Amino acid sequence: MAFYTDSIDSNARTSFLARVLRGFGLLFGNLANAQNRTSIVERMQNLSDADLAKLGVLRQDFVRHVYGDIYYL
Repeated sequence: MAFYTDSIDSNARTSFLARVLRGFGLLFGNLANAQNRTSIVERMQNLSDADLAKLGVLRQDFVRHVYGDIYYL
């Protein structure tokens, strides 16, 4: 009697080098994302209160607006 399966072992271990490279990729991706958000905050700091009101954001809330999807502020 033969047994056949077409499932893939989801618990297969990846090599140490692959995990390190994936970690560096995530690190640099997160750094690039943080840099982009920091530049948005800097640009919003330079806007007048009238310009921020046109965007629907108060001066005290624009950091929360920029980082609201990843942090609970």
